[in-house]
Amino acid sequence: MIAYLDGTITGLESDGVLLEVCGVGYRVFVARQKSEIGERIRFWISEIIREDKHDLYGFGDRSDQALFEQFMGVSGVGPKLAQKILASGSAEEIIRHIHTDDVAFFNAISGVGKKTAQKIILDLKGVLVLEEKTEVGSVQSDVSDALESLGYSKADISDIAKDITGETTESRVKSALKLLSRHV
Repeated sequence: MIAYLDGTITGLESDGVLLEVCGVGYRVFVARQKSEIGERIRFWISEIIREDKHDLYGFGDRSDQALFEQFMGVSGVGPKLAQKILASGSAEEIIRHIHTDDVAFFNAISGVGKKTAQKIILDLKGVLVLEEKTEVGSVQSDVSDALESLGYSKADISDIAKDITGETTESRVKSALKLLSRHV
């Protein structure tokens, strides 16, 4: 299994890129393509292997890859449709639309009907709550628990989560407190 590819873009296609890695060219499907020929780039890879195909789907970061794989777990959503959904906004925006039960947002994406939109929301709403806190928000549960015990709400913690810095729990709590003092 390929975890990532690090190479040079040698061609652009409507739904992906041609990536040269050590003299081998790979066709990589990319949802949010902002690449240029000659650019050196790393893609995190999800391989989809079928009887008649072996496709590589590339992502600039692991949170997009994780979201893609979550969409693939929804009945009726294949890799091409999952890519279209990812291309419709940032991971944070898409997760927000799931949390707010925004069927219209998903229904507006070509290939997503009302039933599929409802299924996406139903299947992923509970699952992505935890991922939003850990991957998108980057707040460890012990840091979050410490801040909540000091009286801060989950909403306040979520608002500043991606700006928290530090290697240790103590330094992350200190960073969060500084951010919260400015935020609240």
